[in-house]
Amino acid sequence: MGHPRLPSSPNRRDILRMTLAGAGLTALGGGLSRGLLRHAEGAPITGIKRVVVIFAYGGWDGLNVVIPTSNQAYYDRRPTIQIPSGSALTLNGTSDYGFHPSMDRLQALWNNDATVAAFRRVGYPSENLSHFESQDIYSEGVRNGFGGLPIDPSGWIARVSNDLQFSATGAVAVGVGRPLEVEGADTSPLMVSSLSAFRFQNDQAYTNNHLYRLEVLKQMMQGYSGSTLDTESAQALEQGLDLADQIQAAVSSYSSPYADDYPNNSPGRYLKDIARLIQGGFDSQVFFTGFGGHDTHGDQGAETGTQATLLERLDSAIGAFADDCKDMGVWDDTCVVMLSEFGRRNFENSSQGTDHGHGNQFFATGGSMNGGLYGPDITESDIADRNWMDYELDFRDILRDIVTNHLGGNGNSVFPETQQFNNTLGLFA
Repeated sequence: MGHPRLPSSPNRRDILRMTLAGAGLTALGGGLSRGLLRHAEGAPITGIKRVVVIFAYGGWDGLNVVIPTSNQAYYDRRPTIQIPSGSALTLNGTSDYGFHPSMDRLQALWNNDATVAAFRRVGYPSENLSHFESQDIYSEGVRNGFGGLPIDPSGWIARVSNDLQFSATGAVAVGVGRPLEVEGADTSPLMVSSLSAFRFQNDQAYTNNHLYRLEVLKQMMQGYSGSTLDTESAQALEQGLDLADQIQAAVSSYSSPYADDYPNNSPGRYLKDIARLIQGGFDSQVFFTGFGGHDTHGDQGAETGTQATLLERLDSAIGAFADDCKDMGVWDDTCVVMLSEFGRRNFENSSQGTDHGHGNQFFATGGSMNGGLYGPDITESDIADRNWMDYELDFRDILRDIVTNHLGGNGNSVFPETQQFNNTLGLFA
């Protein structure tokens, strides 16, 4: 099959027809035409802080993630889905809590490096048990709407991006479409389903001519002139092509002794793509990704089963990513934080699962993290006398600490809403 016929004197319509359906420009939106695309260095940038946010869509059962092993009410209310105290992974410094048996890599980071923080009883005021509404609250970092607040409607990562003046690749979303977290930024972040799919290839009749297409488009850009708007469009397309080249270079040149340790599923593929961008020299500081399946109303399982499989995937991915970042020399400047829209009931249902609840258990890790337990203890009354755990640690206090003390931003301006509870955590040395 021959190459596609291309116009000898291209105009703006020709250029747009050839490229706008490609992943590059739709991913970056308007950020390119403003000249905010930084050329990747081709090697990890040291000395900049990075945050990786992983969202467990569906509302994970935190009581079986960070397990209150000394709490008899936990065992009484979960006869078939409990994690026996002898099976929970032991954690240095506490005999009252343990990790799910599938989380051995995180246990090692806790016990050997003391760089894992476990958060108890996390939530927000006036619980909402709707998946979508609660996800929006976590995405926006606002509980009661934007009225009266000194910020425009936006996602919390967008506000961090504006505060720290990220470039067009400063914030990256992988595998999650266009999340609400990034809406409202001054520059549109890089959003990809996967790095290998980031290419200009919208002509289905010539899918094998990708490299030829890129070369021809570059030649078209070099000889193009027009009105101011047309010229800006051409510049944006040039930068989009350059970005596609840089990303493909990051994919093809990626080399790591831990490359095969990433599980070939989500979130393993997503964290591997993030490692590729870091190794490729991109200036990205906030990465957002996630994976679903955590809405375990039935057959949740205990030591094995649905939740155990999901946690094993997550643990393996984070373990490989931590090793990769250590090998690149960037782990001390990296923080990985896990969130989900709500916790689940304290008791199992008749389908051996758990229904929607509120207060939850999360964790974070990173080379400079002050590991340990954060948030109030879980008492027997918290589990025995309530349908779900009340919250006493606002999730925004976790993110505020990361924004302020890790990224160097203004956490109070990113999260300006008055809170019921305010906790100063001290997550970083």
